[in-house]
Amino acid sequence: MPDTLGFMIVHTGKLLLKTINGTFSGITKDITFEQLGVLYYISRSKTKEMIQQDIAAVMDKTKSAILRSIDILEEKGFVKRLPVAGDRRKNVIELTTSGKIIIDKMHGKFLGHDGILKEGINEKDIETCMCVLAKIQGKCK
Repeated sequence: MPDTLGFMIVHTGKLLLKTINGTFSGITKDITFEQLGVLYYISRSKTKEMIQQDIAAVMDKTKSAILRSIDILEEKGFVKRLPVAGDRRKNVIELTTSGKIIIDKMHGKFLGHDGILKEGINEKDIETCMCVLAKIQGKCK
């Protein structure tokens, strides 16, 4: 089984997540890496306002799982909900100043960590890896 592509990808993902959690523990303090992902997706949406359903679709999570994350992030002061005019069921989710500060810190640290991961690997190998992973992701959907 360790010789299979799926095992190597899953094992690498677990190792990477463990490393990332350690790297970001000083920034994230009392939020999970997944909650940090919610903040990231909200921060990167430049074309439209993000609602809960959009975040769930982008992160491939259920709406209820994203709702729990948003509840926690709102409670901690990292996001705020803004009602959508004409639709009482929808809220736009926006970052607060505290949420923007965490994302700015995280983004710089993530780019630094990405550089460390790429050390000693030539650009062509990285491009090939990214291409193969994209194809595998496409087959998994």
